[in-house]
Amino acid sequence: MESFITPKSTNFEEIQFNIYDSKTSYYGGSQYWFPKKFHKLSGCGPVAAANITAYLAQTFEDKYHALYPYKGIANKVDFTFHMIEIRKYVKPGIFGLTSVRKFSDSVLAFAKKRGVSLVPHILDDNASTMQDAINFISKALSQKLPIAILVLKHPLVEFKEYTWHWMTITDLLLNSKYNIYYLSVSTYGERRDINLDLLWNQRRSKDIINLAYFT
Repeated sequence: MESFITPKSTNFEEIQFNIYDSKTSYYGGSQYWFPKKFHKLSGCGPVAAANITAYLAQTFEDKYHALYPYKGIANKVDFTFHMIEIRKYVKPGIFGLTSVRKFSDSVLAFAKKRGVSLVPHILDDNASTMQDAINFISKALSQKLPIAILVLKHPLVEFKEYTWHWMTITDLLLNSKYNIYYLSVSTYGERRDINLDLLWNQRRSKDIINLAYFT
């Protein structure tokens, strides 16, 4: 079994954002909670936005409380209402939400409507190395800030369920034995660990991976 340790160059710990439904605990929201079929199919971007805004509201309440109006422990019913509301701003098109800047602008519009001013931080197609991504992710996590990640296409079959898909990064791990980085993400209401080396370095030049977080 692989042994994970937090990279020594960082001083952060895993972001926790649990959503409860009776005795069941979810790791962030799931697009399958949307009541409409099309929203279930295209809802990953709105869910990432819902994860991030709800987390900001609950973790930094003095500054961001208006982003998520529900009090107490996050539950599935309230969070689903939050997903539906934020989807009015973070709107996927026929082919989904494929622009990190549109995603960012939509989150800013949602926040502005609630009287909250957010500053976006974006790692787009100009980032060429995995170290750029590690630096970007580490900077966010060191501030206890989750990161939205968009993976459009990837040639490796093991990433099939993560392509054309938005997720929420909650941790960066290092397998010290093999010197391999992993992302911990929230996707479909579950926690998954994704091999960042394979994700970033084994893609084609046309395959897009974008990242964004907010302060």
